[in-house]
Amino acid sequence: MPFDGLVLHKVLKEIKDNIMGDRIKNIYQPIKSQVLIQFSQSFVLFSLKSPSYVILLFQKPNVPIQPANFSQFLRKKIRNGRVINVEQLGLDRIGYFEIESYDQETSAMRKYKLFFELMGRNSNLILINEDNKVEESLKRVYEEFRPVIPGVKYLPYYDDSQTNILEENIENIENIDFNRLMGFSKKSIAFLQEIGIQKAIQDLKKPYLFYFNEGNTYDFSAITPNNFKHKVLKPSEALLKVFQERVEQSRLLEIKRDLEKKVKSEIDRLEKTKEQILKDLNEEKNLKDLEKKGELLQTYLYKIKKGERYFTVNDWNTGEEVTIEIDPLLSPTQNLEKLYKNIKRTKAKVEYAKKRIKKINNELEYFNQLFETISSAEEIETLIEIKEEMKDIGLISENKKSKRERKVKTTFRKFNYKGYEILVGKNNKQNDELTRSAAQADIWLHTHEISGSHTIIKSSGKEIPEEVIDYAARVAATFSKAKMSSNVAVDYTQRKNVWKPKGAKPGMWLYKNYETIIVEPFREMP
Repeated sequence: MPFDGLVLHKVLKEIKDNIMGDRIKNIYQPIKSQVLIQFSQSFVLFSLKSPSYVILLFQKPNVPIQPANFSQFLRKKIRNGRVINVEQLGLDRIGYFEIESYDQETSAMRKYKLFFELMGRNSNLILINEDNKVEESLKRVYEEFRPVIPGVKYLPYYDDSQTNILEENIENIENIDFNRLMGFSKKSIAFLQEIGIQKAIQDLKKPYLFYFNEGNTYDFSAITPNNFKHKVLKPSEALLKVFQERVEQSRLLEIKRDLEKKVKSEIDRLEKTKEQILKDLNEEKNLKDLEKKGELLQTYLYKIKKGERYFTVNDWNTGEEVTIEIDPLLSPTQNLEKLYKNIKRTKAKVEYAKKRIKKINNELEYFNQLFETISSAEEIETLIEIKEEMKDIGLISENKKSKRERKVKTTFRKFNYKGYEILVGKNNKQNDELTRSAAQADIWLHTHEISGSHTIIKSSGKEIPEEVIDYAARVAATFSKAKMSSNVAVDYTQRKNVWKPKGAKPGMWLYKNYETIIVEPFREMP
């Protein structure tokens, strides 16, 4: 839900209840687009970068030691000032703190208004004096129709021709021009159309925000339909929960993108190497032809004359004519030596390629598995473990001066079906830990020749029914690269049939005596 005028209405009420009459202890600028005002028991944070908002806090965020220019100016003008009013312009995303402050230069009390305009990328924080002129602003605006620069009269964005549902007598929703509604975002308008004008007004008069789950994320709203499952929280609590979750989600995606980029780069490198190896392997087809030409050339060497470009003889096995290209600048013996060197070089290349292709395929299997665990990660802790794994294998260089990421407790995904516990690894290190710790009689599952998570059914000394194995196989398919497929082959066997080869990378195991079933992954985990 956007931070619209309706949300601001409730946020300012809570802020007003907490800071009215209080003095400003200090002012900070955590980053260029944020201003933090400290009061005796609380803080007010203005975030003026899209999405813009204002929030009441009760714990001090990290702030820089050296104040920025704008925060220095505000300290000079309003630090130690007392808040005498907090207002919103109608239901718009504009409001102000009125502050009474002692002016040391004139030895007199002066009044200021600190206006905040929460308009996305056009958001601003503006200090104006008693003459309604701009003292300073976070962003100076040099526009002809509405300049925001020191000494110029302040003109807010406020449009009083819009409809404020709290001030106008509107009996039903049919009388509303939705394009002229003040403070309503598109989502709030959708809610209004569903619940009606009277319910919306009642919701707006309540001091709390509605906090609810929407998809996989939590959100907030000033008004909400009756059928929405929601909690009611103080605006500061609801906003903090949602913003923290968004920051966490943003950090999760950022780390995920960085790790995926590094792994994808390694996969691309290996694919190119594999392509070249396959070309080398393809030369094996020409090897027999080269060897036959070598035999023929050696047999009929005495017939070759120096300076010839081609030499044609009969193949005694097939009776067919064979034409051999030779170098006219070399003697017959030198041509034979050149051909044998070519045969030897081709043999060596093919043998080396045969050895390398197995290693490259194993590497590709590992890095595809690693990429899949990154893409399916749902927690930062899981990505931290993966990042440590990537450092261990040298895919990420570790700065000697920097400390390693904090250690995190290994927690597997857990499911329960028909009384049987099913565990799923979240990354390769967890896959190793899960498989190592499983009992010999537990059932181990993995997608057939497809990257995916290790999955274990805890047997607890009992025989595991087929329906439980089928369910666990669907779980294994869901947490694999084939999760969007309709039919996925999943192998399963007892843990005693699974082993890790010496020197194998994390998550790489071999298994035998397995059975395979075809299942459909869950679209949503039950």
